[in-house]
Amino acid sequence: MKSKQIRERDTYLCQICLLKQYNTVKQYNFTNLEVHHIEPLIESWDKRLEDSNLISLCAYHHKMAESGQIPKNRLIEIVGNIEGYPPQGKF
Repeated sequence: MKSKQIRERDTYLCQICLLKQYNTVKQYNFTNLEVHHIEPLIESWDKRLEDSNLISLCAYHHKMAESGQIPKNRLIEIVGNIEGYPPQGKF
């Protein structure tokens, strides 16, 4: 299952909390973890299973990402910095 694979890649932690950004309360946050599509499915169905388009976020930061409060470019940069996952070009 892709969701499990991304959670494992992200060590079961919210990647925004880990960086202590966007009002993080708990740096090592593994609760309410969700996998976010950086490019929404409605816009980029073909990228739905690409590792470079997926990131683990807690529910709080997922909501922020969905509303655009966390920019897509920042999420792409974070995924690109995860060991073994260099950026796959621009979306």
